[in-house]
Amino acid sequence: MATNSEAQHAALRTRTSTTGTLNEDWMELFDLDSIPAGTFNERLHLWLEAKLADTFVSLPEAQQAYAVDQSFDNWSSIGTWDFDAPA
Repeated sequence: MATNSEAQHAALRTRTSTTGTLNEDWMELFDLDSIPAGTFNERLHLWLEAKLADTFVSLPEAQQAYAVDQSFDNWSSIGTWDFDAPA
């Protein structure tokens, strides 16, 4: 059974057709979704806000909101990913 991180990475690779590290594959997703340049955390925060069509003070707040929106208890418990689906 894959860990949540492994499942995330596999879903990212399916969506992006890349074979980089987890962070590299996330960065490719941000590029595909037209997220402006910045640090990984800045871009993840913007991606989550775009998915949720809302703004959040912090990245952890956005991660928690996304997890709840996807019916998970918290960010680290997300075990299935559909990067194409709207939040």
